[in-house]
Amino acid sequence: MHINKFLLTIVLATGLSAITAQTYDQLNVQLQFLNQYGKIYQRGNKPINYIGSPFYNDEWSPMYIKFKDSLLRFESVRLNLMNANVEVQFQGEEKVIAGYFFEYVLIPDGENKRFFIPANLFSHQGKQLNGFVEVLGTDDSKVFVQHYIHIREPHAQAHITGGFTTDRLIKSTDLFIYESGQLTLIKTKKDLQTYYRKKSAVLSQYMKDNNPNIKDPGQLYQLVTYLKG
Repeated sequence: MHINKFLLTIVLATGLSAITAQTYDQLNVQLQFLNQYGKIYQRGNKPINYIGSPFYNDEWSPMYIKFKDSLLRFESVRLNLMNANVEVQFQGEEKVIAGYFFEYVLIPDGENKRFFIPANLFSHQGKQLNGFVEVLGTDDSKVFVQHYIHIREPHAQAHITGGFTTDRLIKSTDLFIYESGQLTLIKTKKDLQTYYRKKSAVLSQYMKDNNPNIKDPGQLYQLVTYLKG
């Protein structure tokens, strides 16, 4: 598995720091940045060959986007899970920013900010991830939530049986434990038991005392934090 640990360290260190209000200069930088990116195609003029939304957030939402030298807030942003691009509404136009132009995205969530990285920075079992990875934690023991699109193809006999006849986009998530530069997919309690086989007694007691839902990212992160020692 390949992962740019240096980049991840820098991203986490800068991404979770305090964010100040935007200045006039920052707004100018916004315009300079967005003038570099192509307009989104007019969806009415291009056929859509699928059912469902490719976006993490179907509604335009405020987000912070970290470029190389600037962390900028935009009021109307969507994350495209099919290609790890960011789409932005700015001054009456929709722009698309490819994942290699930015480092990460912060999504406001009350007093906190959720932290998203293009998933293609990471691989698991030799296969590059797609979509976006949401990062929980700032030290070496983290939980990664991969948000991606699963394409469900129509059944071969759909035109006869009356089922759907075009591809359907299904929003999906996978949970990983990230420690010491390694990603481990966690889907079942057995996966946890295998991963923590050297701490089986501690894990069993924690499961008995807390009965965590390991499919909940927050509860899985609490478990990982408890067992990291």
